[in-house]
Amino acid sequence: FGLAKALESDASSMDIASSPTITRMATMQGVLLGTAAYMSPEQAKGKSVDRRADIWAFGCVVYEMLAGKMAFSGETTTDTLAAIVTRDPDWSLLPTATPVRVRLLLQRCTQKDPKQRLRDIGDARISLEEVLSGVPESTFFSSGESASVPIVRNVLPWASGAVAFAVLSAVLATWIAFRPSLSKDLPVVAYVPAPPGTTFHDSGFGAGPAVISPDGKELAFSATDQNGVTKLWIRLLASNEGQVIAGTESAAGPFWAPDGRTLGFFADQKLKTVDLANGSVQALADVSCYAPSGAWGTAGVILFTPRCLGPLYQVPSSGGNAVPAMSLADGEASQELPAFLPDGQHFLYVSRSVVNGARSIRLGSLASGDQEPVLTDARSPEFASGNLLFIRDNRVFAQAFDSATGKISGEAVGLAEAQSYSASGNGILICQGGALEGHLVWYDRSGNPVSTVGPMAEYVAPTISPDGSRFLVDVVDPRTNSTDIWVYPSAGGPGTRLTFGPGDKGFGTWSPDARYIAYSCAAGRGDLAICRKPADGSGTEEKLYTFPSGVIAAAVMSWSPDGRYISYAQLDSKTSLRGAWILPLFGDRKPFQPAPVVNVSQFSGHFSPDGRWLAYWSYETGRPESYVIPFPGPGGKFQISENGGWNIKWDKKGNLYFLTMGNRLMEAEVTTSGAAVQVKALEPLFEVNVPNSSSPASDISPDGNRILAVTSVDPNTSTSIGLLVDWESRLKSKE
Repeated sequence: FGLAKALESDASSMDIASSPTITRMATMQGVLLGTAAYMSPEQAKGKSVDRRADIWAFGCVVYEMLAGKMAFSGETTTDTLAAIVTRDPDWSLLPTATPVRVRLLLQRCTQKDPKQRLRDIGDARISLEEVLSGVPESTFFSSGESASVPIVRNVLPWASGAVAFAVLSAVLATWIAFRPSLSKDLPVVAYVPAPPGTTFHDSGFGAGPAVISPDGKELAFSATDQNGVTKLWIRLLASNEGQVIAGTESAAGPFWAPDGRTLGFFADQKLKTVDLANGSVQALADVSCYAPSGAWGTAGVILFTPRCLGPLYQVPSSGGNAVPAMSLADGEASQELPAFLPDGQHFLYVSRSVVNGARSIRLGSLASGDQEPVLTDARSPEFASGNLLFIRDNRVFAQAFDSATGKISGEAVGLAEAQSYSASGNGILICQGGALEGHLVWYDRSGNPVSTVGPMAEYVAPTISPDGSRFLVDVVDPRTNSTDIWVYPSAGGPGTRLTFGPGDKGFGTWSPDARYIAYSCAAGRGDLAICRKPADGSGTEEKLYTFPSGVIAAAVMSWSPDGRYISYAQLDSKTSLRGAWILPLFGDRKPFQPAPVVNVSQFSGHFSPDGRWLAYWSYETGRPESYVIPFPGPGGKFQISENGGWNIKWDKKGNLYFLTMGNRLMEAEVTTSGAAVQVKALEPLFEVNVPNSSSPASDISPDGNRILAVTSVDPNTSTSIGLLVDWESRLKSKE
């Protein structure tokens, strides 16, 4: 379409349908470019643009061809631009015979947020060709009629348009009411966004994934508002509004009672239940895990994880003493993510091994306390429709499972990419997280993408060198699921792999002179260590410190400016807590904890540019908050974030940066005087589209002017709940 010239003539008399256009300086920020009636919102605001502005214009042109009226218009150019920024097209003007796929395509093209817009115009061609070739639409019908419900790809978040949500409601209401008459077509796929002004966190931070009710009609989920407060919500699938549940602040890990009338959840280091009819909340047991999980059986027993490591506990749902459900098996570090079978006595759960935390699914019994293996290299079990559902390699699978014998049979069938999921008894599956693969993207302080480095891959913990010329990043090998460290030039170009050999190696940091890197290395049973290696890849790996056997996970975080200390975080099976620690590189090299020890997990530990302060974050308030303490101490503790903050980093000027619970990047201007720290200003920068995980996925350049972030390929997978209807049909299609 060509980007248009800045509007120079009299706005009151200009013909907005044919305002002049040019292509010179097409992507300069701050200059208003475009033919007014077809400008994208980012163009109208004078922001920098890319090809997604043309996708917006395409949607406007096709809408006008069908409706016979511009999608956005006004008496003056100013009125038109205001309509583009604030209003949606009048979808009722489209002919009644307009195919559903065309309506959805136009709504996807005209999303205000370019991140939610159609990503490639080639997808529009595919959709239109399917319509022209006669591929049948989803049929919405009255009682008694049959239906065929094919797959609908790339459905936009429902909250952005009433028509789109009507489509979702019609599909779900029809499907729930008339499921027996459905054909064996592929399921419907859709996305459900977080309530307005809130954010989902399906993994990490204790929030836990969304869960579908046993009858498949309601969702329950935790959502965090703009003030950093997390609460439980419920939402009927056939409604466009959710309802927040009072008294559930800091709620995490929700799970349904079998009758769907009550929810279990975790908050304030307690296992709690809430009656959805009267809102009464009851505390049942103490919990210290930052990522708890629970399940409610038909016999009135709740299984839950009181600590992040250790056995599952059981407690009557009506209240009473909590006791271990069974003992840990030999070589077992923890039992987590329980899921009851229909008899209410047997249950599936995830067993974590003391050998590098390897996961497997096992079958347990409340009556006998016995357990037996079911499936290796798998997590997140559920039983539904005669199948064991589980996650392996970031994908949900289903495999035939005999709940009476505890045996699997046949082949596993992949259903969807996800980090978490929940299945109902009537064939609805919800997923969150999606694939962890993403791009490494440089952003300026306004959130504008500047450049992309490296291929698409599963990246973790990017760490920029002290001079800003290079960065380290963990890369997960999809074939072996093992992690190694790579180094990339910040300006772009091919990367260099720095670590090799068995076991995971990652979470690296730079020495002050950037000649060495230090990182966590695991090479087998009982061999978890902090290693050092030349940053140019020459030389051999040197072990600086070997962890005791009770430590099953570790991450190196920062190297002090004087080169004398390394900070790291470790997960201790004895305390079931993650702690922030310091390793001296001189003397007896005995590690110590710099922060005041509390009975909650503490993370990170980043040295200030002068080495006098240490920044970290922890769950002391029940949610992640960022703190600064003097190093090596003693002294006070100073809270930096106000409404949740994690992944805290320094720039060379001594300013701090952290992410909120909604992944908004914040800058804290701080001053120090003696042994005191004062926050002079907190400034929000932009929302970072990082994968939905508690693993660090961004870093700040030394000068504070650029941000490197792992950016999700599809924002829907990191910001919405994916919905899969009639997933059993995929299993039948494989028969």
